[in-house]
Amino acid sequence: MTNVNLRLPDSTHEAAVRKAKQEGESLNAFIVRAVTAQLASTGEADRYFELRAGRAKPGALLEVLGKVRNTLPRDGDEVA
Repeated sequence: MTNVNLRLPDSTHEAAVRKAKQEGESLNAFIVRAVTAQLASTGEADRYFELRAGRAKPGALLEVLGKVRNTLPRDGDEVA
């Protein structure tokens, strides 16, 4: 993880803080999501997912799935 010192115009900062609050997230999370969305729209998504896949831990998905209770889907959760 890298820290970045970011300078924003006051009006942009205020608007970003407002929007982050509306979304129920921190300003940092909002900025990360906005930058990630911009990168995805400009063709950087493949590289992002390659980097994320490189950090994957074999077996982690099975570990998470092992925590799921063996129950039937609730009404409305069925596969159509």
